Amino acid sequence: MLSKNHPIILFIDRFGFDVYQDILANIPRFNFTPDLIVNQDIVNKEQFVKLIGTFIQINKIIGSCMVVILSDDVIFVKDLKNPIQKSSPVLGFKTDLSDNKDHEDEVQSFLEDIPFEEVLAKVIKIGNINRIVAVNKDLVMGIADIFKDNGSTIETITPSFMYGRNANFAARLNLNNAKIVLEDIETLKLGNLLTDQEKIAPSLNLGSEIKSSSIDVKPNLDDGMKKPKNLRQYILIGVFVILLIILGIVYVNLGTSKITPQKPKLKNVSVNTVITPTITLAVQPVLTQTPIATPSTDFKSIKIKIVKNSQMEEKAVSLKDELLKMGFQDIVSEISEISIPEKSSIIFSQNIPADLRNNLVMEIKKILPDISILENQDSNFTINILLGKS
Repeated sequence: MLSKNHPIILFIDRFGFDVYQDILANIPRFNFTPDLIVNQDIVNKEQFVKLIGTFIQINKIIGSCMVVILSDDVIFVKDLKNPIQKSSPVLGFKTDLSDNKDHEDEVQSFLEDIPFEEVLAKVIKIGNINRIVAVNKDLVMGIADIFKDNGSTIETITPSFMYGRNANFAARLNLNNAKIVLEDIETLKLGNLLTDQEKIAPSLNLGSEIKSSSIDVKPNLDDGMKKPKNLRQYILIGVFVILLIILGIVYVNLGTSKITPQKPKLKNVSVNTVITPTITLAVQPVLTQTPIATPSTDFKSIKIKIVKNSQMEEKAVSLKDELLKMGFQDIVSEISEISIPEKSSIIFSQNIPADLRNNLVMEIKKILPDISILENQDSNFTINILLGKS
């Protein structure tokens, strides 16, 4: 394990991922955006792959062996009440079949509640506790496979709680945590979700459906665990039918309760006086765009690099002119040595103030309407703009 030089640590949390490699000057971060990830589900696979590929190339991450550490906010855990027992012919210990059955039922009940189609799951023994851990396979392997396509190999996928108090991952990945992970190989092996995965059994009421459609209910350990798709289809159909019934009841009630209004008689007008409320209209102030005002930041200290290909020269010139008008002075353009992605992106270093970022993005979107916003942990004042095809 970790036999190659310059191993990679990939730390995934709910809002993005950090990457450590000893040849990097810092720990770059890739932030998830709503157009890519919603509730831990990848909503735009093609764009997701392209942006992470660009992230790997910009930060010059070289292919190597890789360990994946999972934050507590992306995993599902449960401490099991019924630990599984194993037989020991030497000691004469016999397995309690009822305990095994209770253990399996508890694991299956937990896995059926995970809201994802495919999961990686494993029962990990921590002291006297058996803990079942599960994670969305599509998200984790979706990220790891992109690194794999760029020359890396996936060694382990391990939850961060395995390190206990020795490593504080609440502050994400840092140099101290990375050192602990690289030195504690046994913990990586013990918590590796790629080994000894739990299998999910089909529901009893779907037995005939599974037999008739010739579905193999024994998943491959390398493929994770796949839930029967028919169950989700039946649930959706049931919800749809219930909504139709409710809609019908509401429609009938509205039809029966509709009463034709009676015209008021003139002689009752003075008695049934209608009080008309006075409505005050609040006039909203007209918002006008204010010029950029960042007195704390000297534009001369900010370096902007525009990366383009030969076909994007005209757009790069327009963008540079606009940046010069805004007050930036240190602006360079260079021809990309990598393939240009479909979507343009702008990468801020961590010291660029938020108000400057917002105003700069607003101006750039006048030229590049469809642009992704990324961030790295470079301590310098740098802004990289990668011109895409769109």
